[in-house]
Amino acid sequence: MEETTEIKQKAEYRSAKRSRKMIREAFLTLLKKKPETKITVTDIVNLADINRTTFYAHYPDVRGVVEEIENDVIDKMMVILKDFHYFSFFKNPAPLLLQISRFLEMDIDLYKQLIRIDSSDAFLEKLKKIFAEFMENDPDIPEYIREKSSFAIRVSYFTGGIVNAYKQWLTGELNCSLNDISMEIASIITETDLS
Repeated sequence: MEETTEIKQKAEYRSAKRSRKMIREAFLTLLKKKPETKITVTDIVNLADINRTTFYAHYPDVRGVVEEIENDVIDKMMVILKDFHYFSFFKNPAPLLLQISRFLEMDIDLYKQLIRIDSSDAFLEKLKKIFAEFMENDPDIPEYIREKSSFAIRVSYFTGGIVNAYKQWLTGELNCSLNDISMEIASIITETDLS
């Protein structure tokens, strides 16, 4: 009996995972054609070929789909940033920045679509805040540096600049490669005295 329950649970999990994937893919397809605010649950369920009950079993509304996608992006960025160390980053920022570029290259279409969403500015602010927290909470930073007002200003400046450069590339405002952006930011950072 226990084995049957486990098999049923696995099948339900696969089904739920498949439904979520279909909903997200439908949303992203629709996002290519119209703004997020014009996409309805009906649009999504029709394109995904599911019923409304299935949609609402996973998401409260269209915004819930967007939030899940954003949270997935944040989770992936957290993996990249887990090895962040303030001093090693400012001595040689290229490895981390190139890792971010490779991360974006893995699903460029998704990120180009996400940047067009009305709430993208709030999402980018959340990313900046996460990056800033990694910088501010690095245990290798001496307290005397952390206490300087210049430290907070520099953290804000660098996180904002880095996120904005990638945003401008995704929106087509910068005509260069992602690697060019990473290497130029790395060059700017290494030329700056942060002590």
